[in-house]
Amino acid sequence: MHHLGVFDWIFVAMMVLCFLIRGPWEFRNKQSRAVESRDSGKERFNLLLVFTGSITMPVLYLATPWFDFANYQQSLPQGVLGVAVAAVGVYIFWRSHHDLGRLFSPKLEMKEAHTLVSSGVYSKVRHPMYTAVFLNALAQTLLLANFVVGPAFLIAFSILYFSRIEKEEKMMLDHFGQEYADYQKRTKRLFP
Repeated sequence: MHHLGVFDWIFVAMMVLCFLIRGPWEFRNKQSRAVESRDSGKERFNLLLVFTGSITMPVLYLATPWFDFANYQQSLPQGVLGVAVAAVGVYIFWRSHHDLGRLFSPKLEMKEAHTLVSSGVYSKVRHPMYTAVFLNALAQTLLLANFVVGPAFLIAFSILYFSRIEKEEKMMLDHFGQEYADYQKRTKRLFP
């Protein structure tokens, strides 16, 4: 096991904050019934990849010597940039959960009485939660000085995102019609 440095601990703090942000919403949203799901085996496999890259591999990296072969000497500017990216990512993660509220779901599904959220951070970006996760995955790459574990989350989440985004936007168009088409015209997917 390598000695845990300050940037490793900042990574741990980022992940704990994300759990504290998402946990209550996941619990609350179990009460909301899904009225439509476009979940699939491929989708569940991709979610497992994301869990592996964002949780399992970092825990093994921090707690065991298994990934030490891929460690490298991290520069201070890289670590500081990782802290800045993590701070922005966690803020957008919190804001997007707050603005989405009870409609949050980690799966491709529509909840009972689903409405289109286009206020708050959603007034600028259609998928700010994905923006936040990309930023957190980039922060992992910068904070964990390991050629394998560092980019694992970013690679896994990219696979999920690019296999899901078109289906998600189609589901929103099917459900909300012109309201979503108009929303698409005035917003971008990930960045304002």
